[in-house]
Parts: sequence; structure tokens; C-alpha cells
Amino acid sequence: MTLTIQARCAATLTIALALVFAAVANKPALAASATPTKITISYSEKIADELSLWIAEDAGYFKEHGLDVTELYLPSQQGLPALLTGQVQMAAIGGGDALAAAAQGVKLKYVANLAPVYTFQFWARPQYAQPKLLKGQRIGITSASGSLYIATLLALQQIGLRPTDVQLTPLGSTPNVDSALFAGSIVAAASHPPATLRYQQQGFVDMVDLAQKRIPNVNTGLLVLDSYTQSNPKIVAAAVEAIIEGLRREKSDKTYAENELRQHMGIKDQAMLDSTYDFYANEVAPTVPLPEASQLEAAKEALSATNAKMKSVDPSSLIDQSFVKAVAARQNLK
Repeated sequence: MTLTIQARCAATLTIALALVFAAVANKPALAASATPTKITISYSEKIADELSLWIAEDAGYFKEHGLDVTELYLPSQQGLPALLTGQVQMAAIGGGDALAAAAQGVKLKYVANLAPVYTFQFWARPQYAQPKLLKGQRIGITSASGSLYIATLLALQQIGLRPTDVQLTPLGSTPNVDSALFAGSIVAAASHPPATLRYQQQGFVDMVDLAQKRIPNVNTGLLVLDSYTQSNPKIVAAAVEAIIEGLRREKSDKTYAENELRQHMGIKDQAMLDSTYDFYANEVAPTVPLPEASQLEAAKEALSATNAKMKSVDPSSLIDQSFVKAVAARQNLK
């Protein structure tokens, strides 16, 4: 099943590549535009990784830096092709998806990392909470290349199982995976707050806590085409600085941040709001969202098992630290 999903992803990327290369060949470099500059930024999950991005828009930080930003929810299967074809200029998306694209020859750069560790715990329904009982069972994933997928592979490895020992079932988004596990249509899945509080309350078993291990990752990073960073460095710099201001507000203003979680994720229960905020603001969100090649290594290793092209990908080719470093130096951030 996994190979079939990856084949479909590869086909989608191939089509998108053809479109983007044609577009680049026929489109001149973007000229400097009047303020505010309109851009679209997609995000692949309605999860708290995106909190600083939402704050940057809602608190007006993008506008302060001369950007008129439209934020668009597009699952990674749609968001990455949209980035490649220029429908969006930036995408908040996980490292696995970027690596899969790079293996197809796409030239991309992470210019910021909003969630630099795996945020997941691997939860199972109580009657299946032993490795031997998971064999042959349906385990939920979002897709065959996203952060949740990589986290699932790592968790299975930790308990002595291979991906072929279980039925990996793509469900499109983390909320879909959570709903399926609560409903019982899958027996285990990787997840993170706010759902993990409900899992705990309902007696589900945390079999592997990847978040506690703090394995480096680009769980959600700001991804841009190489050609766009070269043609529009001021726009990229402005977006990165606004998001860094969003991170600062996220970590310093709990009331505002929880209102954002309530608005964008529909969380109403105060205990779930508190647990989600505390986890992301205090344990996940960086002060300086510096992307690093080492944050892609675990994902590359996991994907290389079923994608021979992945072995030739150099993670450092997907990293551009210059924009974050410029802001950090100017604002004396550490």
C-alpha cells in the first residue's frame, strides 16, 4: 500500500514539475512591486505548528512588513504542487514532503523551521497496545511522505515492527487520523496535542513518545522555490521576519495565542487549549526558527527504505539560513 501511495505522489510531482518548468521558461523574473505585495502562503495541517503563521497574519505583522498575505489551508498532497506551479509562493509543510520533491529534482529551500522536533506520540487503543497485537492492523497516516508518516515509521521501529507488518492507511490530515482512531476504524496512530489529552482521558496507551526524545525534524517549515528566493529576497525576508514576530507573540502572550488556537483549530475546552498551548509554546516553538540540514536526516533515512532516489538527496541543499540569521543578528536573538 505504501509503495502505491508513493507512486501516486511521484506522479503528481512529475506533472507539477513539468508545469513549473514550463512556467519558469515563459515568465520573466518578478519585478519589484508596490507595497503591499500580495502573496499566498499555504499550510498543510490545521495544527498548532502553524500558530506563529496564523498570528503573523491576524496580528498584522505581515502588513507591517509590506505584505498582503492570503493564508490557505492545503493538505500537502495539494500544497506542494501548488507551490511548484506558482499558485502559492510559500508553503508551511513538513520535511518528508520536501525531501520527496527534492528526490524528483525540484530545487527548494526551507527558509524557517516553525517546529524543529517530532511532536508526536504513538497511541494505540488499549486492546492493541502490544507490538504483536498491532501486526496486520490498520494504522492511520496522513500521506506517505509527511511528518506524521515519518513519525509513524520511527515509532514502529522503536517497538520492533516494520511498515509491512501493519496496514498503513492514508487519511489526508491529522484531524482525520485522530477521528478515525477515536471511532475505532484504525487501531493506532501518531498524534499530538490537543488530541493526545483525549487519548489519555479515554485510556488509550502511549506506546512511544517521540516528542520526549526531541528528535530533530522539520515538522513544519516555511518552504520556498529556489527561484523565488533568488528573484524575491525582500519578500522572503519580510515573511520570515513577520513569522519570527509571530513566534515571539506566541511564546509571550498566552491569552492571544489561545484565542488563535480557538479560532483556527476550533478548540473550545480550556484544558485542551492549555495543554496544546503549553506543549507548543514551551516545548516546540523556537525563538530563532533556524532550519538545519540535520533536521532532515531522520526523515531521509526513513524514506530511503522505499525510495532509492532519496539516498542521493543532500539535505543541506534544502536549507537557506540567511533570512533567519539576518533577523536574529539585527534583533540580537539567541
